[in-house]
Amino acid sequence: MPRNRVRVFTTSGTWVKDPKLYAIDLVVRGGGAGGSWPAGNGNGHGGGGGAAVKSPKRRIAAMDLPGTVEVIVGTGGVGGNSSNRNGSDGGRSAFGDILETEGGKGATTTTRGKGGQSPIPGGDGAQAGSVGGNAVNPRYGPLAGGGGGAGGGGFSGGKSALVPGGTSNPTFWQTLQSGGGGSTGNAGGYPSGGGGGGQAPNFNGGKGADGCVTVIEYLYDEEE
Repeated sequence: MPRNRVRVFTTSGTWVKDPKLYAIDLVVRGGGAGGSWPAGNGNGHGGGGGAAVKSPKRRIAAMDLPGTVEVIVGTGGVGGNSSNRNGSDGGRSAFGDILETEGGKGATTTTRGKGGQSPIPGGDGAQAGSVGGNAVNPRYGPLAGGGGGAGGGGFSGGKSALVPGGTSNPTFWQTLQSGGGGSTGNAGGYPSGGGGGGQAPNFNGGKGADGCVTVIEYLYDEEE
């Protein structure tokens, strides 16, 4: 009888093909970006959410895969502070050269961060004093990129599809849902949410959430 196994990479590593494998599906999400600290007193801007991508409807056959695959998991971008004011970009995530997606773009002292681009993009970060941008799935499914971080000034982060801003580890996060964007000065929701903008002098820019790579394996059981 066939069976399924879900393997989630939350840090970079190596995937090893099981001898009983006959196919896989993939869900890949990039890291969210950091929010910024303002140039002077006032409010920073929100970081962009990491993008998501999944393998096509047709499963990837085991015969088309090497014995091992390097898995890259994008880390979340660091938020800005009084010394380093710009938020940094979220890292790209990839399953070898088979499937990859972008992380979000960090906010600067003058501009909001942008969501990572892919068939399922991340939400844009917000300008100071605004709610974070929502991430939607163009195919109207539950999987979306991370929500965009809020701008500084006490605002909420953007949604990821139906996941509210600021939410980490939503139901079925391993395969179906990503994190919401961070509120002002707070980290993005895991996985892939963008960090909220800072608010001088009290709150640094929020960190973007790390991405993840999920491998859904379809295996043959040994006959007894």
